[in-house]
Amino acid sequence: MAAMKPHITFHGLCHEALSFYQKVWEGDINNLSTFDESPVEFPSHLLGKVMYAEFDAEEISFLASDGVEETLSHGSGDIAIHVSFSEQKRQTAIFAALSDAGDVYMPLDNTFWNVRYGIVTDKFGIRWMLSCPL
Repeated sequence: MAAMKPHITFHGLCHEALSFYQKVWEGDINNLSTFDESPVEFPSHLLGKVMYAEFDAEEISFLASDGVEETLSHGSGDIAIHVSFSEQKRQTAIFAALSDAGDVYMPLDNTFWNVRYGIVTDKFGIRWMLSCPL
């Protein structure tokens, strides 16, 4: 069976972003490798930057890197990450942490479709849609 994992490019802020998410989600950073660890030679401005990392927490899992500007597509689509929680207390804590230095688009509130729901864009520009059954 195939599995989908989003890959997020942080354009030079990957170490900072992973550290932030580790605190917010209480997750683990796994298999982190930098461009200077690669057998392939990369430009000096990429040395010390993240080539590949995995992030795993109870509710989410994703891949991350700083990316290589020369290979980035200029037509990438818009994306939001939806996370469904089983406990409102956890949802509230995560929403508050992601909101710090971020932008709340829709505050957490009960909805007509029977979930507590909110949308926030964090300080790294990642849009999160958080829901929890009522």
